[in-house]
Amino acid sequence: MALRFGLIGLGQHGRNAVLPAFYQPETVGVELTAVCDVSQQNLDAIDRPVEKYLSAAELIERAPVDAVYVAVGRDCAFDIVMAALKAGKAVICEKPMAASVEEAQAIAREVERTGCLFAVNFETRYSNPVRVLQRWISENRFGKINAIHFDNMWDCHKSFSAMAPRRARLLALSGALDCGIHKLDQARYLLGGDWDSVNAVGAWFDEPFDPPPHISVVGTLSNGCMFSLNASLAFTAHIEPRVIVNNIYLAGTEGVAVVRGGADGDEIVAELTSRTLCETVKMTLQCHTTDISLLLTEFAQVAANGPDTPHTFAGVEDGCQAQLAMELAIRDAKNKRRK
Repeated sequence: MALRFGLIGLGQHGRNAVLPAFYQPETVGVELTAVCDVSQQNLDAIDRPVEKYLSAAELIERAPVDAVYVAVGRDCAFDIVMAALKAGKAVICEKPMAASVEEAQAIAREVERTGCLFAVNFETRYSNPVRVLQRWISENRFGKINAIHFDNMWDCHKSFSAMAPRRARLLALSGALDCGIHKLDQARYLLGGDWDSVNAVGAWFDEPFDPPPHISVVGTLSNGCMFSLNASLAFTAHIEPRVIVNNIYLAGTEGVAVVRGGADGDEIVAELTSRTLCETVKMTLQCHTTDISLLLTEFAQVAANGPDTPHTFAGVEDGCQAQLAMELAIRDAKNKRRK
């Protein structure tokens, strides 16, 4: 029997990335039975055979769903997630999972209390580059891994385009780490450990946002591995051409890897140089919808077969750790700006 979902939030991401994922050929064991948005216009635009609600509380209470996908901003997610958990629903929540570490921890306590299945949509765990790096790590091509570095420069729509209001909302909530938080999760997913220290500096490009739209983060994991991230939603946002940089560098005692890529659909090249193997892998970056479809299928498998079922998706502790690192980085960058 398919896991029946309600999708809450039909904004840009929910409408164009999450909603189509439910109808991909790769999506198995899932049925979308209800959708919700505060905009009647957004609801009217959905031509699928689903129940429609203007209230998340009403969907959770009345709709024929076993699970909800919460695709709203981090400032709106907490009450919806908590209500769904209290109602015994499984939950997938967009990243970042909450408006604060305290809210994230409260969600974690509710997940533990209810035993409900919970995932955070760190969809890039399913991406081709991460899978290649994971394979090389499992083959012990790097020896002891000492450092992982990320470049994540994306204009996230132009500051002068029709998408400028969405860009402004994302920046007002999380700054460059709205997207960069994926890299905070990838570091722990690939290398293990929890966040031990996080420091950052930011640049604002004369924009009126509180979190920095351009940030450099340096940290360490509890296993001693060094981490760095250069993330931006301001990079080329104020000029017409698009230049997207999405690179990963991994360094160990016996090998190194460099992954160079850009936007969805671009060719990505991953190069391994180690004592035991030199290999080059060429691939494309999957779109959001493809990654989310893989998450949905795996989530349904765990729901059907139990929590011990092997899975890739990020759980509530992963979400809390990413939330912590993000907030520490933003706080440190803001403090340094004031000095």
